[in-house]
Amino acid sequence: MAITLGTYTFDPAHTTVRETHQEIGGRRERVVEIVGLVVGESTVSAIDAVLDAILDAASPEDYSAALSIRPGRQLFVRRTAFKRERSSDAMAGSFELSLHARDPFEHSLNPTSQNWSIAASGATVAVAAGGNHASEPVIAITAEGDLVNPAISDGVWSIVYNGTVTAGSVLIFDGPNARVTLDGADVTPYTTGLFPEIAPEGTTLMYTDDPASSHNAEAVVSFHDRWW
Repeated sequence: MAITLGTYTFDPAHTTVRETHQEIGGRRERVVEIVGLVVGESTVSAIDAVLDAILDAASPEDYSAALSIRPGRQLFVRRTAFKRERSSDAMAGSFELSLHARDPFEHSLNPTSQNWSIAASGATVAVAAGGNHASEPVIAITAEGDLVNPAISDGVWSIVYNGTVTAGSVLIFDGPNARVTLDGADVTPYTTGLFPEIAPEGTTLMYTDDPASSHNAEAVVSFHDRWW
């Protein structure tokens, strides 16, 4: 598979990759080093253009560049170092590119989504992640009647919105961003607990609310598979 960084695709025949995990600033990051040759260009300016494109593929300022090393997976990186050489005699160039990913996990390119009809406090749904590490779901709950203190649990972690979701409103438990919204407004300060996760071996999510609730809602559970 060809490696891609942003819109740039590396030549698989002349590119190698090395990955390590490091503790940086008290946090674990994935460090990716890409080393390669630029060959097959007919002019020095063309070689320089390829090296410039590699340099510009990732920002040194933020983790906004999508890097794909394996099929169907990506992580977001920033550029931390870049070395380049160019030989006009051999009509070739070489480069060493260092990238850091603040989130060290690879994520699936496409999310998995599962519908969940809720008709009672204690309703459950079985879900399973496809990677080798627990996934962080986004759970969108559309109330079909008033829901009082709705909560989601994975059997270990549970998060509850301490309030009422009126009929027609949408409550979103956004695990990846550690954020809860109600009709687009941030209501995270009115929640307690920890966001649930979805394990590769399977997880049963449970919905609960207060007896005064209607207990009726339609939910969608979405998540990206994650690999360590």
